[in-house]
Amino acid sequence: MVLKPVFWPIGCRVGGYCYGWLEPAICVIGVTTTDNREEAEVIVYTHAPSGLTLLGKCSIDVRYYSPILDLDGVGDHYIIYYHQHSSKSLRFYSLDTLQLDESGYRVDTKARLIQKQLEHDFTTPRVPAESCGISHNVVEQLNATGSLADLLQPKKRALHAITIACLAAITAPFSPVFSIIGRLLNVICNIPISVDLAALNLHYAVLKDVSAIIQQVDVRAEQMTFLSTEIRVLSQRDEIPLPTYSARYTNFFNTVWLILNDITIGYAFGVFLLENHNFLAAMISRHTKDTLIVWVQWVLRWLDSWPAGLKLNTELSWFYSYTFIDMVAMWGTVLERLFPHLPIVIYVFGLISSFGGALGGMAMALSLFCDMLTVFTVHIYLCYVITNTVYARVLKTAGSLWNLFRGKRYNVLRNRTDSWEYDVDQLLFGTILFTLLAFLFPTILVYYLLFALMRLGTILVQASLETQLAFMNHFPLFALMLRAKDPWRLPGGVYFSRKFLAGVHEPMLVLENQPITLSVIFFQYTRLWSRLVSHYNPIRLLKCLLAGEFLSPIPRYEIRYNKIREST
Repeated sequence: MVLKPVFWPIGCRVGGYCYGWLEPAICVIGVTTTDNREEAEVIVYTHAPSGLTLLGKCSIDVRYYSPILDLDGVGDHYIIYYHQHSSKSLRFYSLDTLQLDESGYRVDTKARLIQKQLEHDFTTPRVPAESCGISHNVVEQLNATGSLADLLQPKKRALHAITIACLAAITAPFSPVFSIIGRLLNVICNIPISVDLAALNLHYAVLKDVSAIIQQVDVRAEQMTFLSTEIRVLSQRDEIPLPTYSARYTNFFNTVWLILNDITIGYAFGVFLLENHNFLAAMISRHTKDTLIVWVQWVLRWLDSWPAGLKLNTELSWFYSYTFIDMVAMWGTVLERLFPHLPIVIYVFGLISSFGGALGGMAMALSLFCDMLTVFTVHIYLCYVITNTVYARVLKTAGSLWNLFRGKRYNVLRNRTDSWEYDVDQLLFGTILFTLLAFLFPTILVYYLLFALMRLGTILVQASLETQLAFMNHFPLFALMLRAKDPWRLPGGVYFSRKFLAGVHEPMLVLENQPITLSVIFFQYTRLWSRLVSHYNPIRLLKCLLAGEFLSPIPRYEIRYNKIREST
């Protein structure tokens, strides 16, 4: 005979008539303290919803503190203990991992494909999951037992429900204002500007692509819109499934904590900027001038003087050197006019970081440094564009000459290389061009590598600042706190544990919760890390460097996590 599992709530150690469900699994919700069956039926069928039934009588073994069940129509059985939580506490069982990512990015298509294949496999025995003891239906029953037990034995209201109710009451008058401000700022930051300068490799579609500061304003506007939308949704608790509500609740307060921590850290850093704006401006001006102006001019003069016996083409090297020296000097003159205003800029951003409220914070200060780095390295960018254009054209010309000497020609119409017979004058002209390239290529390569390495260093510094911005805007602080403090709020599956309960001398089989893994909590950073590794792969960067492909930082929108739901 097959033993039937009976789910019994931990902590229930009273005798009487137990009530619960018989299908799809035998699940005990609670025990009435009366010894009269008729009174127990009146209590259960009057106050409890339809579907519940009296399962039978139970008593507690005084020696082992375990229930002795005499269930109606149930033969041999074994007991599985489970934790009974009210749905208002947001603690629940789940066979699936709770998905904090609401964008649907983490869809396990491979697992679903395997499940579909198993469903159509006629060799798979059709055994009900409930006969094995656990299934999605059984888990939903276990999660509902706490709420049903509260109907018969009311308890205190959950703290999170009080928190949401207070927040909804306080923010109700301001929620439409925040939503309007957020959407207005979002519209301003996404104004189409259609800047497409192919010669400088500048492609700006909207306003926020130009500046990290505008990008941060757009992020904060998105967060304001998200909060104003979610506070209304979270106040409607009964209309949302428990796992979805728990994920949205966690994301809501995670955003609140991020904004508050950003404002707190930004206040301290803003005070530092306010108290030291003159010193910081002088230090930044001095190091910028010494590193980005004076040192670059010195390196250009050093390359023009045949360093370490490196004999470059004299005329071309002189042209490169003095052209770039003049460009660096011109931008140095522009920076000299900007440096006197740098203390005011730092002071203003110190005020914004300290007292800017939702639009301030540490993230705004980091955005300022990102834009300052962009402005201070404009001359390096222009020099790199020039050297990269020349180097890429030389490589393309060398490839065409290679086809010429092999008797090949590229067929544009069919996108392939075909054989071709060249005349003597064409071969002679190709030989002359190859000779010129052979003598000029070392000089072109040296100056290209100089500014390509400078450009690469600038991109890496910019990438580190933008990664810190992503850290400030999307760190799962609240989820980590829940993972450490109350893992039941973040379920990632279930497992059976054989343990000794308090006061019980024999081991019991207990259904426990498996918390979600850190990789699920840090899904944003997993995605961010994969994009950064793909874009800043050293092999890819080396290939772009040698092939003359343009080195560009990763677009800012690719390292952002959009929290606005498509339905909103």
